[in-house]
This record gives sequence, structure tokens and C-alpha cells, in this order.
Amino acid sequence: MEKIKISIGIPVYNGEKFLTGKILSILNQNYSDFELIISDNGSTDSTKQICEKFALEDKRIRFFSHEKNLGPNWNFNFILQKAEGEYFMWTAVDDKILDGFIRKNLDILEKKSNIVCCASQVKYFGMKTENLKKRTYKSFIKKIVDRFQNLQNYSASGTFESKFRYYLKLRGHHHIFFGMYRTIQLKKILVVDKKLSIHFDLVTMLNTLRFGDIHVIDEILMERYDDGLSAKGFFNYKKSNKLNFIQAISYNYPFTKWSFKNFGYTICLKNLDLFIIWNLEPLFFLIIDIIRKINYMEKMR
Repeated sequence: MEKIKISIGIPVYNGEKFLTGKILSILNQNYSDFELIISDNGSTDSTKQICEKFALEDKRIRFFSHEKNLGPNWNFNFILQKAEGEYFMWTAVDDKILDGFIRKNLDILEKKSNIVCCASQVKYFGMKTENLKKRTYKSFIKKIVDRFQNLQNYSASGTFESKFRYYLKLRGHHHIFFGMYRTIQLKKILVVDKKLSIHFDLVTMLNTLRFGDIHVIDEILMERYDDGLSAKGFFNYKKSNKLNFIQAISYNYPFTKWSFKNFGYTICLKNLDLFIIWNLEPLFFLIIDIIRKINYMEKMR
């Protein structure tokens, strides 16, 4: 039996709003040698019925349904362990994979053995993005918005030490997480630890740099939905993850502790300035969210 070239994984929970369009966008790509693995993490909407219908119609689809939600990181790992393809990629149910994404990323990985992960440039879509375009900001506020909503992805090459600092300085740019990998390598890279669940994508990308380089195709081939958890503000983030206040303002500490243990004190101390910034970041977002709430209350008067 001929080996499958690519495994594409969709981890989903209550994704009925986007699921049909998402599946069709993958099935209609200009590349067809893949398996599509969908793992339903205990959805309570019509996700299961939609997936079962598509699985009956297309043999490339493998559908798994779980009775209860075991967490997003568990679901990501579950899909990876089921993958049979030589190459692998996850894709979020509410993101858009544009035509050419699969073929172009695959071409790079097949031509360059030093590339561990290949991704593309990304842009946001959704009502928040459209509303943002209509607003006018003072220049210094606009710079802050552009800095923290920067979707630009960057390639990373060279020594691990140089890539490590470069990636931390860029604040991760975790959209690369949804690029394409070699399946065997990714299974060695992935770290599943409940203490690191918030930093699942960042830890994955830093581990990826140990195995080689990251390449970014300078073309927008993916669109990300702008209503994800990271866009909802400090207080909603705290509530969604069931964190008390201390946990919420120190959520980068477990990542810092893990980095010192796994990458070594030498390289981490050389980047102590960046780790300090990472750990102060939650306080910054707290202040921003307080300002948002004050402005909202003033408008409601």
C-alpha cells in the first residue's frame, strides 16, 4: 500500500459555524494526496453529524468522536499520533486555508532537508478586523496596536542560540505553528504538559528550532479568524482558563521555568532581558484591558 503524503488535522469543538466551509476548502485544494483527520472533542452542537456526513462521502476523511472534552492540547496530540502521512499540518476550524497552501509548503520541505517547518504569511479576517480598519487612532496608539497585532511571519535560520533569541524577541509569531512539518520530526518535537497548555504553540516552535530551520513563504496563503481567545482581553482570558488573579498575571512563569530546565541556564540567562519582558507582559495587557473597560463605561453613560 502506497504511503499517504500528507496528514491534515482539524481539532474541533463546537465548530458547526465554520466546519462545512473548512472541510470543503481542504477537499478542493489543488493537491489531493492527503488524509484529513478530524477529531471532535466532545462537541454539543452538530459538529459530529457534519463530520460523519463528509466522512461517508470522501474516503480521505478519518473522523474520531470523543464523548467529553479532554482539552485542546490533548486533541492536537491525539490527531498527530493518528497521522499516517509523511508530512503533517494542523489547521484550526475557523481559519481559512487558501488554494496553494498545501502544495507550496510541501514543495519547500521536499526540496530543503534543513527546513523543519514551512508556513506562509497570514492575515486576519472577521468583524473585528473590518471595524479596526474604520477607526482612527493617534499615532502612538496605532503603533501599539500594530505591534501586538502583527501577523507578519519570519523565517529563522542559523545556530540554535541565534534562532532562540530571534524567536523570543519576535514574541513567537505562533501562526507559524499551523505550518507544515515532517511527521516523524514533529512527534519528537511535541511537548504535552498541562502546566504548559497556554504556551503549547510557543513551546512547539522553540523545540522545532532545535531540529533545523523555519521557512516562511512570502505570500498570504492563510487567513486567521480574529475572534480567538487571544483577542478577548485579560479578564475574559482569565475567566476562560479558570485562573485566579495571581495565576493570570504570572501565566508566563511556567514557560520560563520550563525553558531554563530544557534549554539550559546558559542560553536562557543570555536572554534574561526577553524573559523579563515576557513575564511583565500580562500586566501590560491588564492595564490595556482596564483602559478598554473604562472607555466602554464612559461611552455607556
